[in-house]
Amino acid sequence: MGVLTKTVKGLCLVDWGRGIDLHLFPDNMEFKGDCRTSGFRCVEMQENKPWTFQVDTYGLCVIVHMMLHNSYMEIDKKPSPDGGYVYLPMSSLKRYWKVELWKNLFVKLLNSNPGYNEKKLLQDLRESFQEYMCTDPHLIKTISDLLAKQRLSMCVA
Repeated sequence: MGVLTKTVKGLCLVDWGRGIDLHLFPDNMEFKGDCRTSGFRCVEMQENKPWTFQVDTYGLCVIVHMMLHNSYMEIDKKPSPDGGYVYLPMSSLKRYWKVELWKNLFVKLLNSNPGYNEKKLLQDLRESFQEYMCTDPHLIKTISDLLAKQRLSMCVA
């Protein structure tokens, strides 16, 4: 596996307006409430359940969905093989998008269980994307070039 170095430019997501700094609260603090902002209500808010980090992981899913589909995310509650249910975005992933990689991200972030270690969850997802990126150095160059192109277009606009 290759290594992503610090010289590789990345993307920084900065709009966490609905996020909560959990360091300001006691460990295991849960919240109950609804931001009432369409498109940014995590599953727990929609089902009137307590939540912690889910508001942030849902927000991350919304951002990723917007980047992939150029539309706000809508979710669907689907039966799972174990008799339970799973939340998934309604929009389909295109077959050339590495479907399993993206589906894994959405499934894990939209269906995290209370008490689950969110840091480990995010670290595991990051590692799965890094492993994929490092399988083909051309991918890193392509993404770097696209980010540079985007940066230039933002400066011109």
